[in-house]
Amino acid sequence: MNFRPFLIECRDKQIFKKLSIFIVSSWVALQALAITWEPLGLPEKSVTYLIITLLAIFPIYTLFIWKYRISKSEKEQLDEDELKKKQNQFQKLFYSSLSIITLLCALFIVFIVNNKFLTKLQLPVFEKSDKIAVLKFGNNTGNSEFDIIGKMAADWIVHGITENQVAQVVSPEIVSDYLSILNAQATSEDNETILQDYFKPSKIISGNFYLEGNTLILQCAIAGENINETIIAFKNNECDKDKPLDCIEELKQRIIGYLITKDHPKLNLQQTPPKYKAYQNVLNAKANFSNEAMYIDLLNKAIAIDSNYFEPKVLRIAYYYGLGEYKKADSLRKAIRPSSFNNTRQRNLLNHYEALIHGKNDKIYSTIKKEYDFAPFDIQTNSTFMTVALQFVNRPKELDSIYNEVTMEGLDLLNCAFCPYRIYSKALADIELKKYDDVITALKPAIEIIEDTYLKKPLVTAYIRSNKSAEVNTFIDLLKLELPLEDWQNMCLFAGNEYVLLNEKSKADEYFEKIIHSSPLESNSYTLAKAYYMKEDFSNAQKIFKNLYQANPKNINFTTYLAISNYKLGHAQKAEDLILSLNDLRADYQYGNIDYAFAKYYASTENKEDMFKHLRKSLLDGHLYTSTSFQNDPHFKSYLKTKEFESVMNFWH
Repeated sequence: MNFRPFLIECRDKQIFKKLSIFIVSSWVALQALAITWEPLGLPEKSVTYLIITLLAIFPIYTLFIWKYRISKSEKEQLDEDELKKKQNQFQKLFYSSLSIITLLCALFIVFIVNNKFLTKLQLPVFEKSDKIAVLKFGNNTGNSEFDIIGKMAADWIVHGITENQVAQVVSPEIVSDYLSILNAQATSEDNETILQDYFKPSKIISGNFYLEGNTLILQCAIAGENINETIIAFKNNECDKDKPLDCIEELKQRIIGYLITKDHPKLNLQQTPPKYKAYQNVLNAKANFSNEAMYIDLLNKAIAIDSNYFEPKVLRIAYYYGLGEYKKADSLRKAIRPSSFNNTRQRNLLNHYEALIHGKNDKIYSTIKKEYDFAPFDIQTNSTFMTVALQFVNRPKELDSIYNEVTMEGLDLLNCAFCPYRIYSKALADIELKKYDDVITALKPAIEIIEDTYLKKPLVTAYIRSNKSAEVNTFIDLLKLELPLEDWQNMCLFAGNEYVLLNEKSKADEYFEKIIHSSPLESNSYTLAKAYYMKEDFSNAQKIFKNLYQANPKNINFTTYLAISNYKLGHAQKAEDLILSLNDLRADYQYGNIDYAFAKYYASTENKEDMFKHLRKSLLDGHLYTSTSFQNDPHFKSYLKTKEFESVMNFWH
């Protein structure tokens, strides 16, 4: 195709002249705006917007020229056929040129938009997530020799986060790589822009360091996705300038400890995060709760690593309380001074252990409920609240909702330290609610996995109270093959007591006889003495209890059962002297045991008024509702349906 006539005609029709006028005018407008946008207060990208606008207008302007290129006079000088032929030839070439111009303008617009408003290079852009960016620490010492400390701090923190699989990490090197690529085309990018535009981390760790004499001081903070919004600023770390790794390791522990615990702020017992190694020891202690030696050793290690770590301190109080070492537990509680914290949950927990050690059951319940409200899904807290609701304030109806907060589906009972206690408490509550079949259904598979004897007792109760005598006999006989003699005898004593509560004396005596016949000759065991006592063979019971009492006159149970045996044998004065001697044994941390012993004695002597007085007093001092006390104690079976006893059961309601 010959373009020469077309070009000549474009010149003749002044198309080039008109296009030149547009281009020159556009160039002048751009130069003017490039100089004046800032003084006029226009956006920085005003020139870019104008270029895009002019590029978009240029094809339209060219089309406008075509539409009006031939004047009316030109049309009059040509006949119709000649005009039509000439127009068709010119039109084809003109529209081809216009298409090329339009395509080039469109490409320029796409290039400008992509280059100025989108990314300059097709680097990967990450979605916002839990990634953590670590920036190189700033050197504020004024000495470039210390620059290596900034890199060392960042590298050490990155390594700690990665090693412990806390989150994905964007290291300073990755940021620098992106920055160097982008700076090849533009120098306006910086660390903050790179992080926000490309990586979108949820947290940014940054810091700096400086010297005070020979002391290196390391500062650090964690910001959110907006680097100007600080989430937490850590306490300054100080160390010898020649041992910077001491500061860095301390800071790393704090950072990882915070990141591990940050997602559940209500569950954090600390105002400041614990050191990660201390936190690991606490987790390992909880996992080995059933191994007492390992449990307390790990708690002590956690406290040694981080003396400000609150949780292992309260867990250690609970440990010694559970062992019955109440004085030591109280001493450890007092060692945590109230002035050393301002965390509401910490105060509540210390109030809880204070109430626990002093036997204030109502306060124990209210404080553990607050703790439960903080952490209803924490299995240890959940288990503790179940125990308190049932045994401290006798609220069995509450246990269903508490138990159901933590699903047992899929849990490995062998590796779940607190699961057996939850199952046990739930079973005891269901027994009080007369849901015996539920207890049997839950416990039969559980005892196949969990060997603890205490979990078998609610199953015995459920069998007996649902009138399944054959199942009880079979179960007890099977246990004889599995348990040591003393444990099996205790199980027989427990079964006999259950039958006494049901006024089935003959069945009860069968189990007491099992104990008597399986005991060695001349035995002075407590279980044997109780078997005689419950069988109402007070003569033989009195002989054994007398020997036990003489060996240990400060034992409350020996004294009580000996006094009752003497009373039943007609030695009223001797019995009275013995029972009153319990007043000399009163001491701290007894939790109503002596008053409960008085109540049993007065129940046996049919002194109803004094019995109820001491029962109430025992509750005020912290006595518990257990599987063998109060409504489950055969001493009170004659009073179970009285209004007075009902008020005892509802004492804390």
